[in-house]
Amino acid sequence: MHTLIIAAHPSLEASRVNRKWLEEAAKHPEQITISSLYEKYPDGVIDIAAEQALVEAHDRIVLQFPFYWFNSPPMIKQWLDEVLLEGWAYGDGVDLFRSKSIGLAITAGGRENDYRPEGAFRYEISALLTPFEMTADYIKAKYETPFVWYGVNSRTRDEEIERSAKRYLDYLLQTQANSIPVESK
Repeated sequence: MHTLIIAAHPSLEASRVNRKWLEEAAKHPEQITISSLYEKYPDGVIDIAAEQALVEAHDRIVLQFPFYWFNSPPMIKQWLDEVLLEGWAYGDGVDLFRSKSIGLAITAGGRENDYRPEGAFRYEISALLTPFEMTADYIKAKYETPFVWYGVNSRTRDEEIERSAKRYLDYLLQTQANSIPVESK
């Protein structure tokens, strides 16, 4: 199975966790391809044909991003809007994604307990990620259980980041992504 990571971190060079995750993934180019949107498209102009060719060449797409303001960075939304076009990703007779799966790999600053009805944010992370699940459903892709690492902040220790990178790599390299639980500190 070939996995495509669509990474979107507006300041990847300053990110300890997302950068480390991508560094670990890059060690497996025969199984994992990385498309880092903010690095590839600093002017915000996405090469739609190139991104569609990447998607077509992979069985699994993982959207990797920091989860802030209860959403993804804007370039993920732009990528979805511009790349997943009618007639290519969905529509009458279109079944490109029927054999593909879509997963999410996100870092969240809040603790896992914050994402509960009785927690600070009142909603479980799965509820906040519903638009991604609906997008996968709409284009007929299998939606995987997201890989979530909670409680990420500037005080996160290097050892914890290393551990999360190894777990993320396990998530990326496995064939049944639904068996990997969320990551929590």
